[in-house]
Amino acid sequence: MKAGQSHPIKPPPRDAAYPAPRTVPRNTAPAKPAAPPPPKVAVLVYHTLIVAAVLLALLIAAGTIYALVFRNGAEPLYSIPAMPATASPTQAPLTETQVFQLQEHVFTGVGRLRAVSVDKPPVTIVVSIAFPYQPEDSALAEEITAKVPEFRNTALEYFSTHSAVELRQSGEAAIKTELLRRYNNLLHLGSISVLYFNDFMFID
Repeated sequence: MKAGQSHPIKPPPRDAAYPAPRTVPRNTAPAKPAAPPPPKVAVLVYHTLIVAAVLLALLIAAGTIYALVFRNGAEPLYSIPAMPATASPTQAPLTETQVFQLQEHVFTGVGRLRAVSVDKPPVTIVVSIAFPYQPEDSALAEEITAKVPEFRNTALEYFSTHSAVELRQSGEAAIKTELLRRYNNLLHLGSISVLYFNDFMFID
């Protein structure tokens, strides 16, 4: 070694049993705590949205099936038929009760009568007589109203002169025809077209 040169200082050898200490970096942030579980309200909202999505999917599927089944021209599974005003050729004729209900102006002033037959003991006949009329024909309407007592007496007299057997054998249609003839004989300003029996029964 030359004079005047300094000797380098060599670090002492490290003992393998004592490793070098670790250096801790400065300004190291501490570990963050674990995130808290979601609140119950958020879970409830999430489940509600899932249920709503499922219901919406079912509704869309049902609408698609309905459109395929009830396509144009398809017959519905069930419908409520409307009551016709008149009977069609292919339809059964309307009953007297249905015809009576369809009449806009029906005179019911004669009311319900309790007549008795000529039998011994007599049989009670309960009958309610009505008929259509035209209210615009004021003269006939007034005459019909004035003749109500005579209409009632005419019907009571007719039933009181026949036995229950005779009345049953004659039938309801024949009885109406005869009463209609007698009623029209009482009128001078017009006539009645048809009679209706709302009630017609025999009480033995």
